[in-house]
Order: sequence, then C-alpha cells, then structure tokens
Amino acid sequence: MEPRELLRQALESIADHPRRAVASSMGVFWGAATIVLLLAWGTGFREYMHGELQRFGRGVVFLAPGITSSGFPGHRKGVRVAFSRDDAEAAERANAEWVEAVLAEHASQGRVLVESRGRARRLDLAASDARYAHYRRFAMAHGRFFDADDAENARPVAVLGPDAARDLFGVEEAAVGRLLRVDGRPFRVIGVTSRKGRQYTNTNRPDNRLLMVPASAAERRLGYDEEDVSRLLVIPRPGADADRALRAVRATLGPRAGFHPDDTDALRQFDMTAFLGLVDLFYAGFMVFIGVAGTITLLIGGVGIANYHLATLAERTVEIAVARAIGARSRTLALQTALESFLLSGTTTASGVLLGVASCRALAALAPADGFPTPILSPLVAVVSGAALLAVALVAAALPALRVRRLEVAAALRDAT
Repeated sequence: MEPRELLRQALESIADHPRRAVASSMGVFWGAATIVLLLAWGTGFREYMHGELQRFGRGVVFLAPGITSSGFPGHRKGVRVAFSRDDAEAAERANAEWVEAVLAEHASQGRVLVESRGRARRLDLAASDARYAHYRRFAMAHGRFFDADDAENARPVAVLGPDAARDLFGVEEAAVGRLLRVDGRPFRVIGVTSRKGRQYTNTNRPDNRLLMVPASAAERRLGYDEEDVSRLLVIPRPGADADRALRAVRATLGPRAGFHPDDTDALRQFDMTAFLGLVDLFYAGFMVFIGVAGTITLLIGGVGIANYHLATLAERTVEIAVARAIGARSRTLALQTALESFLLSGTTTASGVLLGVASCRALAALAPADGFPTPILSPLVAVVSGAALLAVALVAAALPALRVRRLEVAAALRDAT
C-alpha cells in the first residue's frame, strides 16, 4: 500500500471517533505543555541566580572573625579573633600565587545616619580600598569611585548606591558634588553607582542602598578601628583551587591574629563560587526530576492514546481479520495502525509543546525586568522534551501495532460468527 493511502486511511480512522481521540490525548497535551514550561523555568532560575550572584562580586570569598575553639595546643579557647588592614595586606603578599587580592572591609554594625539638606536616611556603610568597586562589580552611573590617592590621604569622600542617592537628593545625578553628614561628620559625594538588579541574594545589605567610603576615612573620621576590620574579601586567582587559596590565607592569618589555621570556628566563611555550585547542583537535580516525572506522566498519557486505539481495534477486529484472510499483509496493517497512533500522539504533543513555548514567551514578556526568574528555552530543554515526547509517541504507536501483528485470524472470524 502506498504511503499516501496509508496516511489517508489513518486520518479517516481518527475522524470517525473525534471525541474519543481528543479525550484520550488530553493528558499528553497538558503534560507536554507542562514539561516544556517547567524545564524552561528551571533553566531561567539557574541563569537568574547566576546573574544575581555575579552582580554581587567576582568569585569573592568572605572571611569574618569568629571565636577560637579548644583542641589546639598553644591557643586559648573562646578568644575573639580580630583582623587588621595590615593582616589583609600580608595575606595578599604572602599568597600571590593563589590569591589575586585580599581586601579589608569595615561594615557598619547597624545603619548609619546620613543627612543632607533636611533629608535623613539610615544606610549601610562599607569602607574599603579603591579596588572594592572592581571586585564587587560596582559600575558607575555618575561621577567616579574613590581612588588610591583618596584612600591614602583619608579624604572624606563618599559613593552612593542609586536608591540611596535618590532618597537623599531626589534624583541620582544631583548627588554628585553634594555634601552630606555621616553620623554628624561631613563627606562629599563623588559618585553614584549603577543599579544592581533587585538583589534577592543580598537583602541584608542591598548594594543599591549602600554608602561607600575609603577605609582610612572611616577610621580617621568615623571611629572605625584599623586593627579590627569587619571582614576580609579574598579573591582567588582565576583557575586556582579556591580551597587551597583559603588554606594558604588562613595559614598566614593564624599566627598574626592568634588562632590555629585549622580552627574552623576562628573564621566564618562564605564562598560565592561554592554557592553557585549549589545552584548548579539544584538545577541538575531539578531537571532530572522534571525530566523523569514528566516522561512518566507523558507515558501514562501515551498509554491512554494506545488504549483508545486498542478499543478501536476491538471494534474493527472482524474487518482486520477479513483483510488478513484475503491476503493483506499483517505488516501493512500494523504499519497503518502505528501511523494512526503516531499521528494522534504527534499532533497532540506538538500542540502541547506549542502551548508550552507560547506560555514561556508570554511569561518572559509580562515579567518585570530583573524581578523574577523567567522561562528560558535552552537547547537542553529541547533535548529533554524531545526525548520524552518521542518515547510517548513510540509507546502510543507500538502497543496497537503489536496487537494487530498478533491477531489470530481464524479465532477472530470464528468469534464473529
């Protein structure tokens, strides 16, 4: 039988039972749309989290002072660790092979009072050196960041996040050159940074509302202690083993700050790169789970389509048996049945995929910028979805085709009489 004739007969068979065909294929339709949407959302979530974390800083590992613990001869238990700016410089010099920079940062314990021309706001303060903007990925929207000369001379200059500038001066660009008071001490605004998204991963100290000054100015004018900085920002060299770099930094800091390098309680550590690894691990697990669960769901829908065709075949048993008796090849009849199932499952899954793709595009268009993860139709989504849908189509086509191949002609004709 010619392929065109096979296709015509398959379409006619589906048209004979339109309601039954639609009802049996709805599970596959909704399953296909759902799996595409969920897989695309998983990819969008991963890309969103990577973007948010990379805005925070370039491979930064934060080290904060802790309390020494017991079990290390020659070191007292319960002693509070303190770092100085000199300690940060020594750790950077001694471990240049492993680390690109070690920055000391003063961070306000609570928000400082910032006033300007009758307006007052409480802002988080960060004080470090001129490299802070580079490693924390602060781009400038207006003015400039403080430089090495400002830091060396402890100049009272300040850089504001965009939300802080708007709260204090109405518009961001109006802040540059203006005078403000930080806990009563005068500072001159020299720059406003660009916006860093919504920063769901940095809600305790949002960079958009940050006040930044040179560490030397914070020590000279605001009373911060050069021998007791809030934390160190360690930036491992690209390609270097981050764990090895941190062990080297701890080995340098231990004798200077009075703790054993292996004392994990002496330092509190937060590794942005490791957090990105957790995001990737979650993404891989999510994609595997959705892929497996979605495939199982679609296979159940495929069995529903197969059952529809098996019911149809039960009604056409005599017709098929007579066709076999007068010389029709079982292979041709099985192929016709498989084609019919494949057409129904393929049309249904394609419609579901189109709905899923349309939903992804609609969500991406309607979602606010930088507001929430939006679905992303990546090649991985296409591969996983295609594999699942192919499996459904094969199951839906194979079961009825096997039924036709195994039909006993004599028994079918005998039962019909």
